[in-house]
Amino acid sequence: MTSRQETNRQAILQLWNRGIRNAREIHNRTSISLTTVYDNLTKLRQSETNQCIEGSGQPKKIDANASRALAQFVCQDSSVSTRSLSTRLSLTGLDVSYRTVGRHLTGIGYQKNLSRATPMLTVNHKLKHVE
Repeated sequence: MTSRQETNRQAILQLWNRGIRNAREIHNRTSISLTTVYDNLTKLRQSETNQCIEGSGQPKKIDANASRALAQFVCQDSSVSTRSLSTRLSLTGLDVSYRTVGRHLTGIGYQKNLSRATPMLTVNHKLKHVE
């Protein structure tokens, strides 16, 4: 399934290949936002493609090795907090905040949950249970 952005890119590229280079005409034919059409046409004029540039944006702080280490930490103790995970990662040389750790764990499929609190049985409870 392609995203709406990809569908828009493909439609603009098709019209570009047919020789339609006017932004207003592409906008009228496709009902794609005029700003989006202008941006895509600028990309096409500069680089002959309107695809997104790979590697643009802020690089991830947690790489594959750190992600593997996080998964191992969580497997060892599933009730560990994100704050203690971030301190364990800082011992390995990677300084990240507990929020970054939480976002990363959520992104790879881990969910936050607390164990259900169960009351401790008193002596009276134990005696009544035996009866």
